[in-house]
Amino acid sequence: MSLDDAVGALRACTVFRRIDDGRLKLIALTGETLSYRAGETLFARGDAGDAAYVVISGAAEVRMDPAAAPVARLERGALFGEIAALCDRPRIAFVTAAAPLEVLRLDRAVLRRLLAEFSDLALEVIRLMADRLESANLKLAARDAGGDAARTKA
Repeated sequence: MSLDDAVGALRACTVFRRIDDGRLKLIALTGETLSYRAGETLFARGDAGDAAYVVISGAAEVRMDPAAAPVARLERGALFGEIAALCDRPRIAFVTAAAPLEVLRLDRAVLRRLLAEFSDLALEVIRLMADRLESANLKLAARDAGGDAARTKA
């Protein structure tokens, strides 16, 4: 993995889109590049939320249970793990490499420093988290509506 690959992945991430290339290089250098083989676990539910990750190449899958179907697929430019890292919470899901995977790991302290330094970045992270919350709420509402319809028919 080259520095340019990491910068390109950060640039592809909507959260980092307003940060100039020079600063993206500093962020990439501050992070740690990790590689995983397909099937390897990045983290499990209950693990410490000590970092956020950006997919540089490959793909990862998010599961609520290791044997369950994936609830999300993460590809180049996807930021994940930020909620646990920012909120000092344990992980709520399992993330595994769906294919050979390279990620940029941003330690909690680094992530917090970036958010403090770049207000645009903080706003983008808030938007990302709000989008995820809205999506989860819509899925719950659809599931509940389906259950209500089934109970009505019975």
